[in-house]
Amino acid sequence: MNYAKSTYNTLFLANLLLDNKLSKKEILEKFNLLDNKISLATLNNYLKKLKDNKINIKKEGLNFYIDCSNYHFEMTKENIKALNDIKKLILSKKNYKIIRMVMRFFYKISKMITDEELKYELMDFGYYSELNWDLIYKLESHCKNKDIILIDYILPYGANKPIEYHVDKISHSKTSQRLYLEGIIAGTKNFSKLPIDRIYTIKKIIRKKTAFEVEVDILTYKVLKNAWEKAQKDLKEKITDSDENYYTIETPLTDEFYLTQRLFEFCPDLVYISEGKIKDTIIERLEILKKTYDNENKR
Repeated sequence: MNYAKSTYNTLFLANLLLDNKLSKKEILEKFNLLDNKISLATLNNYLKKLKDNKINIKKEGLNFYIDCSNYHFEMTKENIKALNDIKKLILSKKNYKIIRMVMRFFYKISKMITDEELKYELMDFGYYSELNWDLIYKLESHCKNKDIILIDYILPYGANKPIEYHVDKISHSKTSQRLYLEGIIAGTKNFSKLPIDRIYTIKKIIRKKTAFEVEVDILTYKVLKNAWEKAQKDLKEKITDSDENYYTIETPLTDEFYLTQRLFEFCPDLVYISEGKIKDTIIERLEILKKTYDNENKR
């Protein structure tokens, strides 16, 4: 794990120095902005690591930068493996902003590589290579302002449909790499998600900087303390009560699919779910599992 973190931080440093001339103090501040505090000694080790890998680091006064002019990156088998390991690590984090930064860095490195096959391998980020990043930049801006926009949406069978959408944020799927745009579709009351890869374009801005006026339903469930503490944390959840063995949890009902999956994974340590569609779905799934189990035992 320490090796992976070191590799990731070295990559982040290289990306900084490709775009800027920075002092060591400024570099440390950039790391702090990502809640990734490092020491001066650690920074010196990262700089040395870049030089050892034949990255052309130069110094101008107190500032460091990477000089790419008339320079070709030496791509050894070790370098290829290290970069692929970095790619896997970054993708596993599910932070699209960091993934975008790393893709940009890999693109810069690819321009210094003469082998076309290696270039392709370096730049292949699968799903993320197919996204329209210019569109994502625009959506980020609209999410920041909480704008109401009209999008041209591609339906599953190929036709296009205009959708009026009050946008809130961009998020990752809990079960895949897919990115979603969260918000409220005109004429509905609850938050929903649209896959960003199905958004063709933004047709127009209907209204800028619009506050959300919606009451989100709350789901309540009760689960064994040990099971909840071992599960991946969801920052939207709130513990409202507890006893010797159980937590009572409240969470906004904004994503029915995700909540159904989360609660189903808590079974059989789940003892209560508030009334509604999610409870009915989980009961139905458990009954199907029971019938399957009973049928297997009869054989």
